Amino acid sequence: MNHFFSRIIFSLIFTGLFTFGAHAQTAELSTADSLFSNQKYTEAFEIYENIFQQKMASSAMLTRMAFIQEGLGNYGEALYYLNLYYLRSSDKGALVKMREIAEEHGLSGYEYSDFKFFENFIRKYQHLITLCLIAFSIFLLGYSFRKTKKDERPMISVALQALTLILILVVNNEMFLKQSGIIQKDQSLLMSGPSAGAEPLRTIGLGNKVVILESDELWTKIEWDGEMAYIRNKNLRRL
Repeated sequence: MNHFFSRIIFSLIFTGLFTFGAHAQTAELSTADSLFSNQKYTEAFEIYENIFQQKMASSAMLTRMAFIQEGLGNYGEALYYLNLYYLRSSDKGALVKMREIAEEHGLSGYEYSDFKFFENFIRKYQHLITLCLIAFSIFLLGYSFRKTKKDERPMISVALQALTLILILVVNNEMFLKQSGIIQKDQSLLMSGPSAGAEPLRTIGLGNKVVILESDELWTKIEWDGEMAYIRNKNLRRL
C-alpha cells in the first residue's frame, strides 16, 4: 500500500514539474516573440537559443532564428535553422531560401531533387509509415494463415508480405535515410583518414552541406564532391 501511494506521489510531482516547465517555456517564448516583433533581434535570439537547447523549438521559432542569423550575416547559422525547419515542415519555400543563400555565397549541397523531397517525407513520417507497414504485415500473416487452413496457397499474400518486409527495412535503413551536416567553421580541413596524421585532401568552406556516412568521438566520415573524406566533429553541425 505504501509503495502504491509512493508511486502516486511521484507521478503527481513529475506531472507538476512538467507542467511548470511547459508554462515557463511558453512564457519565455512569448517574451522572445515580443522582442522579435519590436525588432530587438539579439535579445530575442538569446531566449530562442535557450529554448532550442531544451529541444523545445517550434517550426515558427526556427524560421525566426534563421531570419535573425541571416540579418547578422551568419549565413551558416541561418542555413542550419532553415534546414531544421525544412526537415520538420517539408516547406518548399525553405528550399528556395536556402538555395538563394547558397548561391549568394557559392555553397554546395543545397541542390533540390524529387528524391531528396521523397527522402525527407520518409524521414518526417518514418515512425508512422513503419507502424502502418507492420500492421499491414500482421494482417497479411493472418490472411495467409486462414488461406492455409483452407488448403489454399496464399501466393499473392506471401509476395505482398515479402514486399512489406523489404519496405520496412528500407524505411528504417540508415543507408537510405542518410544524415546531413553543415560545415560550421570556415576553411575546415578534410583528411584522407580519421587521424591528424592522415593526408590532408582539401579545405571546405563554412555553410557547405555534406552527407554524413559514419562517425566516432573525434571524426566524421562524409561524402563531399563525390569523394569520401574525414572531418573533425567540432567543424561539423549535424542536422
